Amino acid sequence: GYVYLVSVTGTTGARDSLPSDLAEFIGRVRAITNMPIAVGFGISTPEHAASVAQLADGVIVGSAVVERCERDRAEEEVGTFVSDLRGAMQRPNSKGGSGQ
Repeated sequence: GYVYLVSVTGTTGARDSLPSDLAEFIGRVRAITNMPIAVGFGISTPEHAASVAQLADGVIVGSAVVERCERDRAEEEVGTFVSDLRGAMQRPNSKGGSGQ
């Protein structure tokens, strides 16, 4: 199992930025559990995913993928977006460097 950490309060969906206290919040949760932590809610860009990957064990992207599924040429666009997310998380500065 894992802990699903909701990064922001409110409704799901794209955000311009991640909360400034996200690292602190993840640290507080790590202090009370040994389970892996996966962060979701509001992660909508490869840059967001890379930032969260440095802090958490998993990154969950939902609404940003669903929005792309609703567009024309969805398959191509979703594939490119997921590749971009994965590439951003595989950079050497990410937590595990594995992109997973």
